[in-house]
Amino acid sequence: MAEQASSFMRDWIAANIRSDPVHQERDLAQRTADEIGRLKDDARAEGLDLNDPELEEGLLRDEITAAIKRVTS
Repeated sequence: MAEQASSFMRDWIAANIRSDPVHQERDLAQRTADEIGRLKDDARAEGLDLNDPELEEGLLRDEITAAIKRVTS
């Protein structure tokens, strides 16, 4: 199941983290927290185990923060 969660996380980030003028004035930490919530909602809807280590809060925060920085720099 970890491979499924890992693939889901990578695919979700690639599909959903974009440079968007709506987010330009937002705090990075707040946007990251909002995106984690969206990812977890979508993972839950897909039937993934949210206790999977690939969906751990710290890992998601690091991956999503890095993705946001990539698309906004």
